[in-house]
Amino acid sequence: MSVLTIYPYLLDPTWVFDDARTGLKEEAFVCGASEMISRLVETKEIPNAQRGFAMHFSDERFDSHDAELTWLRSDDLPFGLGGNWYQGEVSGEVMECWLCPALFHYFMRAPQTIFVRAERLPEGIDPVWRDGSHGTRYVGPNS
Repeated sequence: MSVLTIYPYLLDPTWVFDDARTGLKEEAFVCGASEMISRLVETKEIPNAQRGFAMHFSDERFDSHDAELTWLRSDDLPFGLGGNWYQGEVSGEVMECWLCPALFHYFMRAPQTIFVRAERLPEGIDPVWRDGSHGTRYVGPNS
């Protein structure tokens, strides 16, 4: 089983993440995903989450996951611009979100289920990609 990790941070007022391994910079969580993240980090009382936290995710169930998102449908848009809609219970509330094509940097195809856990940012991790290079993004923070 492979559990992947990214380090989202708040870029007023949207949760974004950088991942130098995939070339993504300030990739935004939009269409319900940012709200899911806010609910999760607030409920878990993750200190200073707005400055970054660890988000672990996998298409296989793993111990101590906080949320289980189930695939609903895809948007079949041209040029790889389509995303996928998911629904899950986040801290007691059923919520729905859209995940953009950045998802395919982590999975070959949209998983039927995504398991997620959020926790405090580990010591020594800077969630912001600061080496001066320019990454790409599918969705910007103001989308």
